[in-house]
Formats: sequence, C-alpha cells, structure tokens
Amino acid sequence: MRGPSKDQLAAWTAETKRVGFRQRNWSVVRRLATLAVALLLAGLVASLLDYPPTLAAACWVAAAIAGTAMLVWFFDRRRFKPRPPGTS
Repeated sequence: MRGPSKDQLAAWTAETKRVGFRQRNWSVVRRLATLAVALLLAGLVASLLDYPPTLAAACWVAAAIAGTAMLVWFFDRRRFKPRPPGTS
C-alpha cells in the first residue's frame, strides 16, 4: 500500500500552514507545575521538621489544587495560543 503522493503531501502542507498550527501555552503550565512541586516539598519539610500537621496538610491541599489547575490549563483547548505566522 502506497502513501500519499508528493502532490497530495504538498497540498496538505500548504493547507496546514495556511490554517496555522497551534501550540500550548507552556509557560503557565511550567509555572503551575513548579508551584505544585514546591508546595509538595514544603509539605514534606513541614512534616519532617515537626511543624503543626495542619501546615503540612495545607501545603498538600494547595499542591493538589495547583496540580489540578495545571491539568485543566493543559487540556483546555481554549488555552492554546496561535503560532506566529511564518514559523514552521
């Protein structure tokens, strides 16, 4: 079975470039991931250094909220940003 011809592939490439690819807004996702990891580590430190257990629990709850926000932001199609024209 043969793949698409060169003409079909060129037409598809031209149409795709005209429509424009879209990419995720990675800076927000990275910031939320960093926040979630930092809160998890802060909760671990608070737990190991015998701080009040509510402080560790608050850090872990905040980390769960940040992780959920990160996943929502990552999978929400409205959060995509258009790729600038002229880039491939």
